[in-house]
Amino acid sequence: MNRHLKGHRDGGVTARWRAFYGAHPLHLLAVLSCLALAGYAALRATANPLWPRMLIWFAAAIVAHDLVLFPLYTAADRLLTGLWRRVLSSRIPLSGGAVNYVRVPLLGAALTFLLFLPGIIRQGGPAYHAATGLDQQPYLDRWLLLCIAMFLASALVLAVVRVVQLTRAGTRASGRCLDQASRRQRPGGSQCARRAPADRL
Repeated sequence: MNRHLKGHRDGGVTARWRAFYGAHPLHLLAVLSCLALAGYAALRATANPLWPRMLIWFAAAIVAHDLVLFPLYTAADRLLTGLWRRVLSSRIPLSGGAVNYVRVPLLGAALTFLLFLPGIIRQGGPAYHAATGLDQQPYLDRWLLLCIAMFLASALVLAVVRVVQLTRAGTRASGRCLDQASRRQRPGGSQCARRAPADRL
């Protein structure tokens, strides 16, 4: 009884917090941790005499993201979702959540492209060679190999999940049909297993 009341009170406190804050208390903890880490990084950056230039780049990155990149990848995501629903969903029996197996590697490809953009377009080649003794030629090839690896890994995970789902669906259907057959004293489990629809992802 006491455990039930304690659980009910805890649930009520969490519900009131969600109504006030809008998310779980762990979300606030994560946000505060990120802000503390960002403040520590900012304090360390101020020790560098080039911190005004870093600040300009940071402000430009914020403006470029909010005014350019955010509308672009939002439109790209809507286009991908629309194509998935209209084209692939009619041919591949998967739910709408399966589009994440395409969305995640695309996001990884875009982020790594932005991360390694100077090396991919070979910007600052002389300075890079003077600092490292290497050239920037492998950047593009290695980025393409990384993108291929991400898409192949995503496709492999999707195939494994699909096989597991189909296996579980067939096992549940066979179990239900065998139970019905044992109650009605007649066979027919195999026919039910064949007629049972496969679960979607």
